[in-house]
Amino acid sequence: MKTRSPPPPPAQPAHRPVLVVGASGQLGTRIVQQLSAARQPTRALVRPTSRQQHLRLPRVDIVHADLAEPASLDAAVQGAGTVIASASALAPLAGSRFATVDDAGYAALIAACVKHRVERLVLVSVPATPFDAKVPLFAHKRRTEQRLAGSGLPHAVLRFAPFMDTWFALAGLALATRGDAAPLTARPWPFLQRFMGVVGGLAESRGLLIVPGGGDRRHAFIAVDDVARCCIAATRHPAALNATLAIGGPEAPSWHEVADQMAVVLRRPVQVVGTPAAVFAAQRLLMRPFSEAAANFMALNGFAAQPRPPESPDAAASLGVPLTRVADFLRAQAARPA
Repeated sequence: MKTRSPPPPPAQPAHRPVLVVGASGQLGTRIVQQLSAARQPTRALVRPTSRQQHLRLPRVDIVHADLAEPASLDAAVQGAGTVIASASALAPLAGSRFATVDDAGYAALIAACVKHRVERLVLVSVPATPFDAKVPLFAHKRRTEQRLAGSGLPHAVLRFAPFMDTWFALAGLALATRGDAAPLTARPWPFLQRFMGVVGGLAESRGLLIVPGGGDRRHAFIAVDDVARCCIAATRHPAALNATLAIGGPEAPSWHEVADQMAVVLRRPVQVVGTPAAVFAAQRLLMRPFSEAAANFMALNGFAAQPRPPESPDAAASLGVPLTRVADFLRAQAARPA
């Protein structure tokens, strides 16, 4: 594919802000918190109707824009030094769809970054799998990666393994999101809230962990705080420039091994209850005519139910980011005030 090269960026004033797209989400919030703690000038891009009080932090300016409204992005991008984009329509709010957010919205964001000569765009992406075409989020991420590669814009694509904070909570461990200012599982998407009404807290209340596939499925779970550190490092690190990095956690435990670690911090046995991939495949087909987002949710679980090679921790090491083990994550969460 022939690429278009934008004009070289002019000399930039010091301390141009980092623009975080999707700042009100679980990952975006952690990125903003870490940038603020590092005294880095930051712009937090949020929709006007999104929760944002938790983003009112030192050196953070909140800007209102919406990927679903491409014309709103130009002013948000202008003057930014680097951009970290973590937004998606995974758990959609009103008016959000994959076509408007993850396709047209990201196309407009890339165009605005080229126009304003952003130094680097860091795209938060997902693992490459044989099932990409069946998972709308994955299919749109692949198209955005291709569009970004053809734009000539300096960039980094980070394909992360499953987030332990999110997947442990979805499996029934309420402790996984303790202290989280913006957990995915709390988003007011009715389908997700009905799902969490069934599985939320089952590990604590009944000693059950509801997982996709079976207890022997292994994943290189990565902590959201570590994901945020990787994103921030990728805005400047030479190893990330125009690279696509698959980033996993420091180990690849099975769900049985995760349950054993949970049992230690909960001080009670935890039993794994698996759901076969075929169940998620059938649910995806049933839901597709009515809700693309719900069908995508089932497809994500179907992906997680399949055996596949785990991502390596080497890419995180190349960015200089130390990684958190499952046992350490769980102990730290258990130590937080309930």
